[in-house]
Amino acid sequence: MQRQPLITRVDLRMALTAGLSAGLVISLGLPDPFYGPMAVGAVLGGTLGASRTLGIQRMLGTILGGLIVVIGYPTMGAILPLPLAVGVALAATRLFGGSLGLRSGYKVAGLVVAVGWTVHSRELFSWLPARLVVTLVGVLLAWLAVSQFWPSRALEQRQQLSRQLFTDFAEAFRDRAQRLGLGEEVRATNRLDRRDQLLAKILALQANRVDARTELQSDGLGQRLGRLWDLQEQLLSELIAIYRTLLRLPMVPMAGSSLQTLLAAEVAALAAAADWLELWASSWPEAPGALARKGPRPAAEDLARAIQVLEQAELGVFGDPQANATLMAGSGGRRAVACQQLLLALQRFGQDWQSVP
Repeated sequence: MQRQPLITRVDLRMALTAGLSAGLVISLGLPDPFYGPMAVGAVLGGTLGASRTLGIQRMLGTILGGLIVVIGYPTMGAILPLPLAVGVALAATRLFGGSLGLRSGYKVAGLVVAVGWTVHSRELFSWLPARLVVTLVGVLLAWLAVSQFWPSRALEQRQQLSRQLFTDFAEAFRDRAQRLGLGEEVRATNRLDRRDQLLAKILALQANRVDARTELQSDGLGQRLGRLWDLQEQLLSELIAIYRTLLRLPMVPMAGSSLQTLLAAEVAALAAAADWLELWASSWPEAPGALARKGPRPAAEDLARAIQVLEQAELGVFGDPQANATLMAGSGGRRAVACQQLLLALQRFGQDWQSVP
C-alpha cells in the first residue's frame, strides 16, 4: 500500500498563502490579522472553481452579517436582553442567508453577528470595514494561489482526465483485439483490475464536473463544452458497458473459414475503435474539423466499412449451420454484437460531436 506523503503540495500552498495573508494584513496596519488566514483556510478549495464559489460566499456572508449587526444592535440591543437579541439576530442571519442562497456564507454571517455584537459593539463602524478588508485580502490571495501558485484548475483537470480516458480505452480495446487474434485470455483478477481502473476514472470525471462547471463562462464556448461533456459522459458509459461484456465472454474455438472471417472482422473492429479513441485523446475537445490539420487520421468511412465487414462476416456464419452452432453454444455471437455496438457508439458520438456548433 502506497504511503501518503507527510506534507503535500496542497498543504504547503495553504500554509504559505495563510502566512502571506497574515503578513500583508499586519503590514497594512489592519486590526485582527488572524481573519486573513481564516479566510484563506475557508476559501482555498481544491480547484479554482471551488475557491471562487467559497470566496464569494464568504464575502457575501461578511456583508450580510455586518448589515444585520449594524441594524439590529441599536434597535433590538436596546430593548432585549443580550442572549435573546443575539439569538434573534442569528435566526435572522439564517433566514436571510437561506433566502439569498448562501450555503457556507450564512455561517460566516453568524460569526460576524456574534463577534460584532458581543466583542466589538462599541466600535462597529470601524471594525466592520476593517473585517471586510481583511477577509477580502484573504480571499484574493487564495484565488491568486489556486490559479497561479501551483494552480488547480478543474477545466484543465477535466481535459487531462478526458484525454487519459480515451487513451486508456484505446489501449484496452487494442489489447483485447490482440488477445483475440492470439486466442489468449486475461486472468480474472487482471480483468477486474482493468475494469475497476477505467470505472474509477469515469467516476472521477463525473465528480469533476461540478467544479469545472463553475469555471465555465456563460458564452458560446462554455455552452459548447457543456454539451460536449454530456456527449462524452454518455459515450464513456457505453464504452465501459461494452468493455465489461467483452471481458466476460469466453474464448470460442474459431475453427472453419466462416468463424475465422468473423474473428478477423472483430479484431479489425476493435482496432478501428482504438484508432479513433487515440485520435480523440490527442485532440479533445477541439472540433472534429480541426482534426484534419493534424496529419493522417482515421477516416469517417473506416467505421462504416468496419461495421459492414462485421455484418457480412456474421451473415457468413449464419449460412454455416455447424459454425453457427459452435458460435451460439459458447456465447460467441454476443462478442460480435458487442463489437458492432462499439462501432455504432463511436460513429454516433462523432456525428453528434460534429453537429455541436
